[in-house]
Amino acid sequence: MKQKRLLLFVLVGLVVVLGAGLALVTHLVAEPEETENDPSIALTDYAAADITAIQYTRGDETVNLERITETVETTDEETGEVTTEVTTEEESRWILTDRPDETVEQTLINSMTTALGTLTATRDLGENESLAQFGLDEPVLTVCATANGEEHIYYYGDTNEVTGEVYLMVEGETSLYTVSYTSLNVFQYTADELIQVITAEVEPKETSE
Repeated sequence: MKQKRLLLFVLVGLVVVLGAGLALVTHLVAEPEETENDPSIALTDYAAADITAIQYTRGDETVNLERITETVETTDEETGEVTTEVTTEEESRWILTDRPDETVEQTLINSMTTALGTLTATRDLGENESLAQFGLDEPVLTVCATANGEEHIYYYGDTNEVTGEVYLMVEGETSLYTVSYTSLNVFQYTADELIQVITAEVEPKETSE
């Protein structure tokens, strides 16, 4: 009889332990889903296509870029009539404001507009008065984007050595954010480095018979 009671107590104990273990496993599995579903924080309310001018300062140099559309005149050979056509928004191009005759690498500017149009924060660290601690007393990079006729200014500070993220503040806001390093890295180019390098074709030398 005693052996049967002892066996019953053991079985009850096993059921309790198994139930607690199952509850713990369920909790551990469910918990990451809640953190992984936390949305990123959008820092812009405009698209890349809305940007018409970019000014960024990195180090001692300030680069000014603007998007322009051009007017093209064509002449009808039969009638001699001159027709003026304005390029569409899709055909517009970027220039250096103070060097308009230079041709710049459009793909590099497109990377900048894409980064700005999709700028999101990974964390909102709230208000912080110790800006020097994050390199924001003297920003590594300052970017001013003109979109829909309004200027939007962003200040980039130090890079977190552990996460690889960059500290950022938005003009007019008190929150300190962290953003991906890519949004900083696309503005690494000087004005000279944005100039398109055109490689001249070299004619082959004639070989003497």
